[in-house]
Amino acid sequence: MTRKIKLTRANKSILMKALAPYYYREKALGHSTEKPGRLILKINSLPADKKATFSTEEIRLMCTTVNQLRNERLSKGQYTDAADDMLLKLF
Repeated sequence: MTRKIKLTRANKSILMKALAPYYYREKALGHSTEKPGRLILKINSLPADKKATFSTEEIRLMCTTVNQLRNERLSKGQYTDAADDMLLKLF
């Protein structure tokens, strides 16, 4: 199953900030980085303010990583507005 999601520049930025640490953590652990790597490249190549189609697995990965980023920012007392907005789009 796939879903179309419109990504703004802010949404793309927050997704990249969330996916990058996950990618490097998986790489350091010796796990496969093919799926997060492809998702990073897909998001990076998308023009801003256009709808893109994402699979259920990609959406799940985005939700997980954005939520981790949100939790990190909350623990540091930083703003989570961009992460909150992205999570709403994913649900």
